Amino acid sequence: MSFANLAYRALESTNTQTRRLAYITILISTLSKGSLPEKVLLSRIARWSHENQENLSRYWTQTGYVNSNRRNSAGARYLELARNLGLITPISGEYRLTRVGLALNALKKDHQDTPFVLTNAERLFYMYLLLEKDADVLLTILDRIRSQPDIRLSSLQKTYQQDFIERLNLKGRLVQDERLKKELLDRRMRIELNWKKKARYVEHIVPPRLNWLLDLGLLDTKVFQHHQYHLTDCGVNFIRELPRHENNFYDIDDEWLSSDFWSITSSNLLKIQNLRPWKNLYEEERSKMCKNLLREAISVFQYSSVPKISLTQVLFYMTIKMIIKNSILVSFADLKKWLLVPRIIDGWSYHVHLSPQENVSYIVLIPA
Repeated sequence: MSFANLAYRALESTNTQTRRLAYITILISTLSKGSLPEKVLLSRIARWSHENQENLSRYWTQTGYVNSNRRNSAGARYLELARNLGLITPISGEYRLTRVGLALNALKKDHQDTPFVLTNAERLFYMYLLLEKDADVLLTILDRIRSQPDIRLSSLQKTYQQDFIERLNLKGRLVQDERLKKELLDRRMRIELNWKKKARYVEHIVPPRLNWLLDLGLLDTKVFQHHQYHLTDCGVNFIRELPRHENNFYDIDDEWLSSDFWSITSSNLLKIQNLRPWKNLYEEERSKMCKNLLREAISVFQYSSVPKISLTQVLFYMTIKMIIKNSILVSFADLKKWLLVPRIIDGWSYHVHLSPQENVSYIVLIPA
């Protein structure tokens, strides 16, 4: 991995109340029929939370409960988190799903007996999204747990500020981009100058992410209940395969997320057996599978008379479906390469239009 491709990845202004990723999925489900005003959305989330209180009581930990629809409640904090993850957006006083939010909605299950236990599709999706948006913070915490198994919450919170500053310093020495160097330096200075009451800041950073890592399957459930943190075998293997630089510095870039992320996560986090690599498939099998999934994607994501669909949505949908339903080890990079060759399906010619901004690339359909 080139140091030139690194970026600063951190979700700012997270809150200690946002501990269950399942609430984000419920937010997405609630908005799946259309946009809603904030007050109505918060009321529905609070009602769902009340109805599923017993399900939460059977989960490994009962934190993150939404019990109010007030503007400063846990529900409002989940709204802010979903917005920062790029899943929802406010327009004209109402919230609606983004392209990425619509992709998650298409991949989730409508009904689950244990809604707080994430499905494999959700785990893949959230793992990708959290690394894309928050890798610097998550990897700081994971690396401390890796080096100090069974560390207690109090110790983890005590060491976090210095661990994160050291990460920013090391990353600043590795990268060549002057704008990124300045961004890392500015962030470090803000932490050093503004964190006068360290505990007040850290309680909104460390506990929620520990809970996300638990939901994803990276932390041991038994010791977690005693406020101790130990990586699962999946967590150990996942970290072991992350790109590593000098001084055991782990980091990722967009190219890694597009390619290696999918093989590492599918084999280590989900433990899917007998995955068949995409490169080993004959073109006839690739074509048949992709054409079927493209038909599905069109029916799911084409919302107007304009014959085009978002490439980001297609990549999420096809990649995760192939991995989980077909046991095919494929990546964004593999599918993008395949899609870049114009195809004719059901009398329509498919052409990919790429943009420097990944989220506005799309596939256009033209009558063949």
